[in-house]
Amino acid sequence: MIFKKNKTDKNRQDRENLLDVFPATSQFAESFRTLRTNLFFTSMEKELKSLVVTSSIQGEGKTTTAANLAFTIAQSGRSVLVVDLDLRRPHLSSLFDLKDKPGVTHLVTDVFGTHLNRGNLDDFSVHDLIRLTRLQARTCRLELQNEDIQAALMFDQGRIIDIHWKNRPNAKKLANTLIQDKLLTEKEAALAIGHQKKSVHRLGTILYTMGFVEKKDIIKTLSVHTIEAVKAATAMEKGHFIFSGLPAAESRQAMTQDVDFEKLYEEFTVSEDSGVFLKRAINSTLMPSGTPNVDILPSGAMPHNPAELVGSDRMRYLLTYLRDLYDFIIIDTPPVMPASDALLVAPCTDGIVMVVRSGHTDRKVFKEVLKQVQMARQPILGTVLNGVNMKKGYYQYYKKYYAAYDRQ
Repeated sequence: MIFKKNKTDKNRQDRENLLDVFPATSQFAESFRTLRTNLFFTSMEKELKSLVVTSSIQGEGKTTTAANLAFTIAQSGRSVLVVDLDLRRPHLSSLFDLKDKPGVTHLVTDVFGTHLNRGNLDDFSVHDLIRLTRLQARTCRLELQNEDIQAALMFDQGRIIDIHWKNRPNAKKLANTLIQDKLLTEKEAALAIGHQKKSVHRLGTILYTMGFVEKKDIIKTLSVHTIEAVKAATAMEKGHFIFSGLPAAESRQAMTQDVDFEKLYEEFTVSEDSGVFLKRAINSTLMPSGTPNVDILPSGAMPHNPAELVGSDRMRYLLTYLRDLYDFIIIDTPPVMPASDALLVAPCTDGIVMVVRSGHTDRKVFKEVLKQVQMARQPILGTVLNGVNMKKGYYQYYKKYYAAYDRQ
């Protein structure tokens, strides 16, 4: 690993405990390879892709353990990201001289909080716009338009509640589709459309209210129309967009439809790509560690509300995105006793690794931490006993064994 000079004794001491200064055949390196093997053996039925590294109290070596574990996993050919989620005391960022770099807090608060009114699809893809609206839980109307497509999406607290393909070809409009499927006559269609012009209700509602078409057939046809509208809107690469308020009447009208627009969007979008804006913003914060296959996501500026930020939907989205980008993610969090951050983020991962420093952690404190983890129903993948005096007891045997191994 490559580091710039840092004046603090703490950083200097911790850098001396990183694996790059130890021979690959050393006892220290072997202990982390054993840890790596044991971790992957704990999850034989499910692929292990992410974990939280934490401790009971400060000073137990969780940050250096996280960094060394990342280094060891990367040696097996996996790409690894270490996330500094100790937003109160970001020691990992400081250790890698990244404390002043944009990181987690910049993404979650500034990038994911980008409030848009209008713009071009060259700068923000449709997926960007939908994702930002979800992350901000906005209630609004999103208008999309280019030379070929005019579409509108309605949101209620971030959820899609309606999609309207404004210039849908006549052959694909609701009444004509039902006529083609022989579920509606032209005379019935004309009567229903006449009623619609005098009503605030949707054509589908009028059709089954008048008894012309069964509700299940209306829902089936509207679902197909929604899929077509989703594909048309999300395929737009050029054009412009405008956000506006959603009138209460339009919101109520959209809510009466028995179509799960969110589910159809998730299932039938060609790609759940984060889009031009979000992908560029997230990827720009990922910093190389100096070790092949290991990157660092710094903590960023210290927030006023770390626990709220860590437990937010925005954080969950960020970690989901990163899981798709890397083979393995290690999250360094604050100790459990002074902060609940580790327990808040653990559900987004495959489990927790607890670091305990020999002769440092009080047993009562550790038992209390285990109780908190159990109450939160989060799996502990394992415990790392750190700072063991290898000269004592049976540890001396292992020291002699590895010393002989090093000379081979």
